Amino acid sequence: MIFKNWLAACAVLMPLAAQAGGSLDIALSNTSVRLEHEAVRVGSGAHITTGLAYSEDNQAYAFSAGFNAVDATMANRELIGGIGFKGFLFDAGEPGFALGVGGFLRWQPDFMNGLGTEAQLYYAPDILSFGDVVAFQEVIARVTYKVLPQARVFVGWHDIAGYYYDTTGGPSRIDNTFNLGFRMNY
Repeated sequence: MIFKNWLAACAVLMPLAAQAGGSLDIALSNTSVRLEHEAVRVGSGAHITTGLAYSEDNQAYAFSAGFNAVDATMANRELIGGIGFKGFLFDAGEPGFALGVGGFLRWQPDFMNGLGTEAQLYYAPDILSFGDVVAFQEVIARVTYKVLPQARVFVGWHDIAGYYYDTTGGPSRIDNTFNLGFRMNY
């Protein structure tokens, strides 16, 4: 239990080391929660994230920490994206660790009057999955709406799952659900 508390504290504090503004992302369903904190280091394009996901149905959790490269100039504010990697420490019946590669896109055009879309995909093949884990994935899709200059609400879906050598009948899901939530920028 001490280890889980330590990981949760790191998930909250690590992006603060970026010495920059960032955002807090919260996604909720009836039986699960996904939190992510992100920050971009000023002038460098280094996008740092930490997060956690917990499903009450599956009694499963995942801690994550990631690094992406983003456009440091923010020249195109309508289309924001990053490419990089994210490490996952998780337990979906069996503990596991994986290093997923991928990225994210956020499209928020002015002509849509606040409406936008987001997508995120990180995938860890067998070579980047450790222990009995064969593969791991985090997939997120959302429709967002700007309610304040620094806040967006969203309706979304995410699938967070690990695949194991000795599991038959499909992946061990941490969570696969539709959710509601918001992102606050600071």
